[in-house]
Amino acid sequence: MKKLSAVSLYQQVQREVLSEIEAGVWQSDEALPSEQELAQRFGVSQGTVRKALDGLVTDGVLYRRQGVGTFVQAASDDLGELRFSPPNSFASEIPRVELLSCTRIHAAEQLADIFGMRRGAGMWQVRRLLRVQGEVIGVEESLLPEAVFPDLDIRRLREARGNLRTVCWLDYGVRLKTTEVRFRAVAAGQVEARQLQIDVNEPVLQLTRLARDFEAKPQVWSVAWFRSEQYAMQAPVF
Repeated sequence: MKKLSAVSLYQQVQREVLSEIEAGVWQSDEALPSEQELAQRFGVSQGTVRKALDGLVTDGVLYRRQGVGTFVQAASDDLGELRFSPPNSFASEIPRVELLSCTRIHAAEQLADIFGMRRGAGMWQVRRLLRVQGEVIGVEESLLPEAVFPDLDIRRLREARGNLRTVCWLDYGVRLKTTEVRFRAVAAGQVEARQLQIDVNEPVLQLTRLARDFEAKPQVWSVAWFRSEQYAMQAPVF
């Protein structure tokens, strides 16, 4: 391969690595070549390769095993990584994620502004439910631009066990990282109250997230609502 050009070499190496993962050259949990081999492959120094890989590890694309090497990380479901515990305990429970629906809607003004699209453009609305020990604990709504994710359907999402990020990566080549997270207490609306099996206006914890691709373009806007009277949420570092 010809030597990469001047600007931000490590970022160019990152793009090359991502492109090869997308092309299936390296699969999930497969080891990458050594830093020395990658340096020769891309025509850069080992230090540049190390900086590029460090960034991809931080972003959750790769992971390291001490003394073994650097591996491709599977596209994880950030919603499924949440943990819940009784208020007076640190014993965490892993939620079960259930896919509720995948429907086509039209972008309202706020969403059009977020995604840089025209108002009324097609979007996918994906709703998922979280349970802990069979009890409904949360509901999430994710919105994705149809132009980027054409033909998204509920059957494919079910095949992926509701893991939206896996489908975005494997089917569309879009690797996501959450870049903006907001928590706040709100009153439950009618839709959320019905799905959470609580009264309208009952206080819930709202989690809003924006996930971007590795070109920093917004791709998924998610809002989740959680009951908090029986469980405390242990959020990962997104």
